[in-house]
Amino acid sequence: MAALFYLTGFLFSLGQAGRLSFFNQQINFYLYEVFLSVQLLILIFKYRLGPSKKALKNYPLAFLFFVFAFVSLLVDIGKYSLYENFVGFLYLLRLLLYGMYFIYLMEEIFGHIKLKKVIQKNIFMMSVLIVGGALIQYFLYPDLRNLQYLGWDPHLGRTFGVFLDTSTAAAIFGIIGLYSTNYPTRLVFAILLLFSFSRGGYISFFFGLIYAALRHQKIKQVFFLIIIFIAIAITVPKPFGEGSKINRSFTITARIKDYKEGISLFVKKPFLGFGYNRLRFVRNKAPDDHSSSTFSSSYMTILISTGLLGLSTFLYALLYLWRDFRNARPILAFLFLFSLFDNVILHPFILYLSINLLFDT
Repeated sequence: MAALFYLTGFLFSLGQAGRLSFFNQQINFYLYEVFLSVQLLILIFKYRLGPSKKALKNYPLAFLFFVFAFVSLLVDIGKYSLYENFVGFLYLLRLLLYGMYFIYLMEEIFGHIKLKKVIQKNIFMMSVLIVGGALIQYFLYPDLRNLQYLGWDPHLGRTFGVFLDTSTAAAIFGIIGLYSTNYPTRLVFAILLLFSFSRGGYISFFFGLIYAALRHQKIKQVFFLIIIFIAIAITVPKPFGEGSKINRSFTITARIKDYKEGISLFVKKPFLGFGYNRLRFVRNKAPDDHSSSTFSSSYMTILISTGLLGLSTFLYALLYLWRDFRNARPILAFLFLFSLFDNVILHPFILYLSINLLFDT
């Protein structure tokens, strides 16, 4: 089992280099998810339905979210093609995969404390590889203009690492930075986050640090880190390009347009939405547009795809995490807030890494 953990973590650290795409990038999965699925199957075979029954008792509304997400797919199934329904089902299946992995890994860790050491080593390995990938990318591959034809934004002069997206990279830098109790490590990830020039990441990390300081009463240390963070944010060299300008307005304009579209869709189907996740086909965007299946907020994405019923139960699921993982609250505060600005918490990279970090806290 330990070997599977390390292999999964290593493949995760490949980022988008480990992605397999089919049907003009409309169906994607990552190599690490194959071995994550193998881990889950082993755990299901080992524990049968015990962990699921226990989780259903402790987190009933979280299970209800998956029920609403599935029903939202069924309601209008006749209005979409077999292919479109299949893609939507795959999105839901992926989310269910991570939910079940969370439940069964919890059972495995509580039964085998030694597994926590494996997770710690796995996190350390991934952290080293992520830092190495980000540094190599920033100095040797500072923009993605040659991949714009594949739907990626240029991100000129910003740290996007192996994830090819500054928001995803900023979220990963932020949660590892807040997870780490080692001051130099936390500073390294804070600097990587700064060079992503993600304003949502800045704000969320700032509040995560404040929460950590108040909770752990390390006011002086965290206050000093906040001062360094702000000082570097002001003085950090801004390379050529709009993306590195803190006062850029084009992203705000784009988000406002995105939210307006979301509200107009919400009015049409307020209770169960359009189905998790058919947004790619509802929005009629280009197949290679990586933002076509989401909105600029995880909560807006859930609202439009599963309606008010889905969003309310999804928020309850987040409250369960906040209640039961108190030591991880700085990380959760960061993710919950960042998800207002970008579709962070639903991204597979964030889900996998967050599950590992939660259980180590």
